[in-house]
Amino acid sequence: MLSELLGSALPVSDDPRERSRHAFGFVSGWLFSEPMRELLVEFGEHLPPSGSMPSPPPDDDWLHSGEALPAWIPDLLRGTAEDGRLTADQVDVLRRTIAVEQIAAEHFDFRGRGATGYRERHQAVAADFSDDRRERIFRLAAQLGLVNEAAPRYPEYDETLILGGGYSSPQLRAKYASQIGRNYELGRLYFLGSPRFLIAEPPEAPAVEYYARGASDEFDLMIGAAEREFSLISAAPILVCGCVATDVLCEEWREAFGEPGETPLAYTHERVADLRDGGGPRGQVLSAHTSRPPFRPDTSDTFALWARVSEPQLGQRALIVTTQVFVPFQAFDGVRRLYLAHGLDVDAVGFGAGWGDRPLTAEYLLQETLSAMRSARRLLVDAAEVLLDVPVTDPPMEMS
Repeated sequence: MLSELLGSALPVSDDPRERSRHAFGFVSGWLFSEPMRELLVEFGEHLPPSGSMPSPPPDDDWLHSGEALPAWIPDLLRGTAEDGRLTADQVDVLRRTIAVEQIAAEHFDFRGRGATGYRERHQAVAADFSDDRRERIFRLAAQLGLVNEAAPRYPEYDETLILGGGYSSPQLRAKYASQIGRNYELGRLYFLGSPRFLIAEPPEAPAVEYYARGASDEFDLMIGAAEREFSLISAAPILVCGCVATDVLCEEWREAFGEPGETPLAYTHERVADLRDGGGPRGQVLSAHTSRPPFRPDTSDTFALWARVSEPQLGQRALIVTTQVFVPFQAFDGVRRLYLAHGLDVDAVGFGAGWGDRPLTAEYLLQETLSAMRSARRLLVDAAEVLLDVPVTDPPMEMS
């Protein structure tokens, strides 16, 4: 099945350029697949054929909430930046990826449609689809890896990264990881969250009281999930930046990202809480700061913090645990942040619809297909910049 591509191992190499070259095949096998072609046809569109020259985007309006493409992209799309450091095939994959993302942004974006500001996933709008169309979208999304659970690739891992979320998602993901741990070695456990405040509407606080009593943000939810599902004991959180409190601006963050403006001060800090069981240290709960002010931190931010704190080694195996509908986009994020940057062997698994975490509506599946495309494009851009020797700068804004 095509969805198995997302669980296939990328070759481990100590050469970042070699890892970057592998990223192009990882993306193109999923993005230019037959199910994706059928999905675009459903909306009167088509996959750009190999060798085509899609028109350069006139602006960045089709991107998500202020994200921007690097300055070197337009010349590449016009065919004036091929200097031999990228192969013709790599340029073609990047061009077609951007073209497909533009198409999907028009048809699949139910969070951005008609919005005057940032929307969370639960605030997406509905579409007027027929039952037949909804059935076809579900079938194709399943082939693209957004629906059905898959087993972990290896019998043992060096670390397991349990991703954050809202409402019951942290507890369910921790529970799923615990179940996996009955048959697989999980290694050190990391619960990746953020200082995102609990959502007011619909009220999140009452929905999480059963596992995270008194929680005020996602970091608290991850601590509650770790304690409930793994019987772990969390130490008092510490601020990685060395600040004394989260209600003041982190000066390290200001140096990297500038004045906060409307960014909540809590979003400028990073926190860590150690986890122990009866045998000693078992892992950590992490809360990332945002790299995309004024919005909350995203999955990529949490991966970046984890890599700085844990200092992973080349070739280590990392298992990402999430909800299945997010596996494609978070697999691409994991490959970008952990494989491309550090040479980790990254695997991503998630629990399916039977757990009741997310509504598998046509709109939701299309939205997360677009999220995966965006993450795939970011992966290719980072891979291309390694091959082009583009100097590393402050990370671009990302939205998940």
